[in-house]
Amino acid sequence: MSKEASGSVTLKDVAAGAGVSITTVSRILNSKETGVPIREETRARVFSVASELGYKPNLLARGLRGSRSSLLGVIARDISDPFHIQILRGINAISKEQGYRLFLGHIDYEPEAAVAYGSMFEQSHADGIIIIGDLEGGEDSLDVLASQHKYVVGVTDRTERRQVPGVYSESAIGTELAMEHLWSLGHRSIICVSDSRTYDGRLRADRYERFMHAHGVGDKVQIHITDQEPDKAFELGQRIFPSMGLGTDVTAIYATSDTTAIGLMRAMYGLSVSVPHQVSIVGYDDIDIAAYTTPPLTTISQKGVEMGKEAARLLFRMLGDNLTGGEISDVTLKPELVVRESSAPLGAGA
Repeated sequence: MSKEASGSVTLKDVAAGAGVSITTVSRILNSKETGVPIREETRARVFSVASELGYKPNLLARGLRGSRSSLLGVIARDISDPFHIQILRGINAISKEQGYRLFLGHIDYEPEAAVAYGSMFEQSHADGIIIIGDLEGGEDSLDVLASQHKYVVGVTDRTERRQVPGVYSESAIGTELAMEHLWSLGHRSIICVSDSRTYDGRLRADRYERFMHAHGVGDKVQIHITDQEPDKAFELGQRIFPSMGLGTDVTAIYATSDTTAIGLMRAMYGLSVSVPHQVSIVGYDDIDIAAYTTPPLTTISQKGVEMGKEAARLLFRMLGDNLTGGEISDVTLKPELVVRESSAPLGAGA
């Protein structure tokens, strides 16, 4: 059966046929203004392809908002992220209580894919959408989702208002907790290993640098950038640790995610650098495996499961009371320091 016959033509199909982005197609077909002018020939091409493919906005799905489907769409930035898995568990727990099922979309850091999933969720009559993680560089895509769906909630560790209401954790406070912990243990030569693809990674690195300068050790600031995956952090550790004089100069590491910290710990193990006797390390997120590393990882807990539960509660409140995003306030959770055995006083192993 053809797509035209089955009625399954999506914005993604139109975008592929017209050779433009899904966001551009959505803005043209929904007559949305854009800060970047769209050429008339592009508009004409999009309308022509949409007509040829038989694309029709799913008005039925919009009309059914008064009668619920008991389905929620979840769009995850990175489904392999253990912290996002915690959030998913929380969303699923509350959804089950409400008799709802979840559709899951994995966008792998690609904002355009979020719009494609939004179109799919609309065709599936999903009652609402929860977005896990920042759509980095994708504020336009988030704007499109918010314009197409009345009930959209974000859940991340970002702490500033976006186009949709959200559940956040205070990254600035979390970084202060991590750095104050290491400072209280006597560490002054502290390096930071972070990622640059996420807003929270950049924010935590910036807060680390501010802390070091505020405490008079700005000359010791070192920020190393890697992806959050443990293998990338492991490779970074293999490159940088031998040249750092770890155990003699650098005495502590603040890693802005647990997965990064775990990769670094593996690299130090291979180089016979003892944690925490030579180098203390603090991670971020308190993922499930953090308590079972060797040694168990000191970290900052963002309460991922609770964040997911709060996001689902927020969405169900919007659905139940027919509230728009502008009528809902954000929910902000405070992170907590979880002290385990990967951090110790300076000189404890001497």
